[in-house]
Amino acid sequence: MKEIRQALLNAIGYGILEFGFGRKAAGQSFRREFPGGECRLHLGFITHRADFDVTADVAVRFHALEELVNKNVRSISDREQRSTSSLGAELGNIAGVGQMRWNVATIDDLDSVTTGILNAFKEIGLPYLEVASTMEGAYKLLSAHGRDSWLHNPIHSARAKRVVGLAKLLEKEDEVPLKIAEYVNLLENDGNLGLAGFRDFLSRLT
Repeated sequence: MKEIRQALLNAIGYGILEFGFGRKAAGQSFRREFPGGECRLHLGFITHRADFDVTADVAVRFHALEELVNKNVRSISDREQRSTSSLGAELGNIAGVGQMRWNVATIDDLDSVTTGILNAFKEIGLPYLEVASTMEGAYKLLSAHGRDSWLHNPIHSARAKRVVGLAKLLEKEDEVPLKIAEYVNLLENDGNLGLAGFRDFLSRLT
């Protein structure tokens, strides 16, 4: 199965070249750079005894935002800090149909699974990335009301940091205190352990 997984990664790598992504996967992720950040397509493998399922998710990283969020955070390594994402989601959840999975049992399944993943990426992932890879688009997605924002970053404290960070980077100075108050209230009401980390992040904002 290890060889089949690698063959799938190779096939996907060749398939997304036309969209400007690098052919070789790093950590099961394919990357495409844009000014100030990068887009990612990541494949996840759920291994069973005789086969495996594949999931696909997309993500965006804004370097300036992640540097702001991770600055002086000692709990994660430099390598981990360089790999964090700003927002993203699984393709099926973006489409509103629930998690999408493709099953691979033998090498003969590769063609249909490769085609299925690439079609889903083209129809769902690319339009999402087009919006999410602009700071303004990312800010709107992450700032959506209620559960609509959870899709893009489900951890409240992590999403709070990125919403406030984006507001700062976009120079939305009038919205910064409103977002801070909104997320402090959310984290307090939720009894969220991330509140301390959010307050620490706020203390480091300049």
